[in-house]
Amino acid sequence: MERYCIEVGHSHGVKPSNILGAILNETGLSSEHVGQIKIHDDYSTVDLPEGMPKDIFNILKKVWVAGRQLEISRLDSEREVLRPPEKKRADKIKKKERRRG
Repeated sequence: MERYCIEVGHSHGVKPSNILGAILNETGLSSEHVGQIKIHDDYSTVDLPEGMPKDIFNILKKVWVAGRQLEISRLDSEREVLRPPEKKRADKIKKKERRRG
């Protein structure tokens, strides 16, 4: 299994079952091919089969859960999720822009 990061978390109202359902429905994978799902505040991690085919990965990039696109990316197996400061800043800027609307 390889660990992936998706850009949806507790703050978006997502539950593990939402993520699992979306992955299974959109890719045709069975539940035995999906490992641990951890929900964090503004992102989640999910374990998927090692060497996942590119076509399935591309499908997952387009999947929406809890009103947000997954924006899936593979994580380095050597480290835990560390959100880059640039991403955090970009998220804050987007939120401010939406408020100003």
